[in-house]
This record gives sequence, structure tokens and C-alpha cells, in this order.
Amino acid sequence: MYKKLLTTSVVSLSLLAGASNVLAATAEQVDKSDKDKPKDYVAVTAYGVKPSALFYGDPPGAGRWDGTPAPIEALGGCTGDKMEAGTVIKADNFESVKDLCFEGKRVGDMVTENVEWMIREKNLMINTRHSEFVEMDPLYMQATIDGKANVTFDTATREVQGWKAGMFFDPQDLLKDMDENGVSSDPNAGDKFIWNLRSPTYGATMDLRHISWVFLDAHKGMERIQRWWARRYYMEGRLDGGPVSEGDGTILQKTVLVAIYPQDIKGIGIFSIRYNDPSAKTPDDVWAYLKSVRRARRLSGNAWMDPIGGTVQLYDDWDIWDAVPTKYKEVKLTGKRWIWAIAHAPLMTVDLSFKNTIKEFPAVDMDTPPHFFPNEQVQWEPREVVVIEGTPPDEHPYSKKIVYMEIDYPRPYLGEAYDKNGKFWKSFIFQNRVDYGDDGYQAPIPVVGHIIDWKAEFSTTWSSNMKANPDGVEEQDVSLKTLIKLAR
Repeated sequence: MYKKLLTTSVVSLSLLAGASNVLAATAEQVDKSDKDKPKDYVAVTAYGVKPSALFYGDPPGAGRWDGTPAPIEALGGCTGDKMEAGTVIKADNFESVKDLCFEGKRVGDMVTENVEWMIREKNLMINTRHSEFVEMDPLYMQATIDGKANVTFDTATREVQGWKAGMFFDPQDLLKDMDENGVSSDPNAGDKFIWNLRSPTYGATMDLRHISWVFLDAHKGMERIQRWWARRYYMEGRLDGGPVSEGDGTILQKTVLVAIYPQDIKGIGIFSIRYNDPSAKTPDDVWAYLKSVRRARRLSGNAWMDPIGGTVQLYDDWDIWDAVPTKYKEVKLTGKRWIWAIAHAPLMTVDLSFKNTIKEFPAVDMDTPPHFFPNEQVQWEPREVVVIEGTPPDEHPYSKKIVYMEIDYPRPYLGEAYDKNGKFWKSFIFQNRVDYGDDGYQAPIPVVGHIIDWKAEFSTTWSSNMKANPDGVEEQDVSLKTLIKLAR
């Protein structure tokens, strides 16, 4: 009924004494499976089938799968006048649409407080579409079911043991402890959802292709572009047909990142190792390549709270929330709700035929002040999410971080960061779509990240065409030797 699409994959950025920790393949490589599709192609992911009740609950927790009413409609949700799909929610019509119904939900109830502020005051536009069921790779979901009996959680330390692959905790088990408002009888539910976010959801190896950060001023628009090449290799939780675990079990992942543009940063790069330590006490090992001396030097690995290069994004902001929960003083589940989110981003998010112009980034509305937001043709849909609030350590720049994450699997859509005075500081809006790796592995992944600093009225938005599980990549291809070779 629907045609599968091969696209991309993402994971997290590290720090490069002023750079980052990310993943990718060659900058000019084009996936054969993508080249004949229109640039604004949006994947249809439902395939006309009902989601597995084992994995997604019955009725399923989030999204819909065919033309029939979504579960909340069948249960007698919002029953007033309906808003049509394709309506663009914006400042001049928000009052007239907020009390309408869409898929059984009140339109305004799916707009968070800060998103409403961005609509009313900052020109955010939300182009609406009907939701669809989005499926994680069945291998990943089955690994969660098969392995959950072996996973233990220490309530005193908040550490986990016994995990092999998939998610650490079955979301359906966590949902059983919640009431209809998302209040859980499990005081550690927040930690468990964030542990799931730190499992390798994007495949065994990830390439971040054509990754670019665009520096955007609210008044002037695009200031400059930085481009990077990177690749991440997971040592644990691998689901590519080979061993699930490689090495001695002490290393979770390895990453190489190299700058390729502009010339003044070209060749700067890092190689990082993240250890498989549930206490989070073992810092990452990070080596930076220094162009001035043509040598790699070891850096402090405890820079997860620092900005990525000159961006407004912290390493801890990659994927909205990058740290394991034990790095935070407290992580709590504050509820569940429906929000407008981007789960079906366009296929083409970096168009190199328009290199060094705003048209290179068709999913970002750089034409319209404040130049920060998803382009108007990018579609938002209702998604059911859990709301997780984290309290970072005292030395962290934030006093609080909030993430809105898909209820059935770890996919963050929106986030917020607050300063030390408890004031709203940053917005995170991530565009997501399904990627199919070279081996067929599928997963919803972020392909555009809007990281907005409202104090500075500045955004560093990254865009990428990504790839999961590229053929032929082995552990030795992601190493310090690789960094030095590429940097030179």
C-alpha cells in the first residue's frame, strides 16, 4: 500500500573543546533509494496495519494507523466543531481554532504554554496533518520484551544492570503504573523513561550526513554555516545481525567528528569514547585534533555541560536530552498529554544543490523573522507524550530541563530549558522521520533540531540527511587513527 523509504539516522553530539560529538558519512554521498523522490517527500509510515498490542498497548498509546477514529475519539473525546487537517495554526487565527476538535482532542490543549507564546508573540506557524502510527524496528521492540526480565533498577543509586538491547524498560509496563493524568505510582518512572532514551534507538552504527549548524539571528537571519562529518559506532545493544555486544562490555559507544567547512575550522575534530557506566561517574574520554601542531591531544571528558562549538546547544541538549539520568540530581515524570509534534519531517532536509543559501535548508523557515522555526510546509500532528522534568547538578547552566517524549518509545519532540533564576531560557523543537538503514533497520530519528536561545534572540539550528547501519562499517573505522587521518 505504501512504499518504504530509506533516509537517515542521528544520535548525539560531543564537545570538541568548542565543537561537538555527532555522526555521519561522506558529505556528498546520496542514497540511491532517495534520489528519485521529490525533495519535499514526506514518509507515510503506517502501512495500513494495526500496531502490535504487545509493543504499543491496546488501544495503542500514540498515533493512528488507518482512516478509522483514533482511540480517544472512540472513547468520546472532544465532540464539538472540527478543525480540518491542513489548517495552519498561527497568531491571527489561534483564538478561532483553539476550541475546535482534532482527532478527538481540543486543538488548544495540544499546544504547550511556551509553544502558545511562540505562536502568539514570535510568529511560529503549525501546519497540521492527521497523525499516523509510527513503528520502531520490530527487532528493537522484541529485544525490549525479551530482555526486560533481566534488567534491575536500584532505587538508592538509580542505576540499572542487566540490559542487553532494545529499551531498558518496557513502556507498556511503565504505563500500567500511571493514571489517566500521567501520575505514576512508581517514583522512579522518570529515570526509567530517560534510561530508555539512552539506549541505541538509531541502529548499531549511525552516519550523520550533510550535518550543518546554521547560526540565525532573530533580526538579521542567517549569519554563517558550519559543516561536519561524523560517525558513531555502538559497542552495546547492536541489532544489525552480528554480535549484540562487542569488546569487553566497558564501552558503550565511539564517535568521530571532523569539521569540513569553513576553511578556518576545517580539520578540527574529535574522537570520543563513552563508557558503559550506569553511575555516570566515568567521564567520556575525548581526544581533539589540533591543526596548529598536527597532533591529537586528550581533553577533559567531563564537558557534557558545555556548549557545542560556538552554538547555543550544549552537548547535553543533543537529542534534547543526552545525559544518562544519574548525571542529574533528580528526574521525575510530571504527567502525560497530547501535543502538536513533527513525526513526519520531509525527506530532504539538506539540499546541496542550493549550497550556502537559505534554500539549502528547506525544512527551516529562514525567510520569516525570527528565522528560527520549521518551514510552513513542515507538518505537525497530534502525538501522545510523557513529560519528563530533570534537575541538573548545580554546576550545570540550567536549573531545569523538560522534555516531551513519545509515550511508546524514546523519541523526544519538544524541550525547554530554564536558567538559574527559574526563567524560561531555551526552546528545543526537533523534526523527526523514519529512517531505513542499509540492512532495513527502521527507527524514528531527528533530522532537524531548532535550538533557540530566547535571551540572546539567537538560534543555532542543525539539519542533516542521515543514515542508519551503513554497510561495511567496523569498529576500527571509528577510532583515534580515523580522526587523525580525516583531519589531515
